[in-house]
Amino acid sequence: MILEASKIDFYNLSPILKLKAQSGQEHLVASNAITIAQGRYEPAGWVRGLWDGDIAIGLIAMITPKIKSPSFEEGDHTDAAYLWRLVIADEHQGKGYGAQAVAIAFQQTRVWGLPKLQTSVVRATISPLPFYDRQGLMRTGNMLDKEIELLADVPA
Repeated sequence: MILEASKIDFYNLSPILKLKAQSGQEHLVASNAITIAQGRYEPAGWVRGLWDGDIAIGLIAMITPKIKSPSFEEGDHTDAAYLWRLVIADEHQGKGYGAQAVAIAFQQTRVWGLPKLQTSVVRATISPLPFYDRQGLMRTGNMLDKEIELLADVPA
């Protein structure tokens, strides 16, 4: 069970589009179709399908502050990659793929030469906060577009 991030193209798009978040989590993250479409027009975006061999597992999307983008606002972290979206399909949750996906996010952050990884989560009854806590992303006390901001130093 080794997770790999691959660029999404014509040949692997369909399996990624078919993946769904766990029932009850749909309101916490945009669909893969929306993320892929938005990523096409995000100049600082990095959107990848997550695969275990030839099995589609999920999707990861990140944004780097090293590329000029209309997504960045005054006050945003300029030293942190932003984990924009992370979806592990319902049938693949609880198998360790989420932790591997965050490790991929940390690796991409290192590739960009950034010392921090940032994300944000919707405040909800069913929340990914405990998961992100276990991955080392801690609450900053700030809100980003009504979401709870999380930040971590990138491990060496």
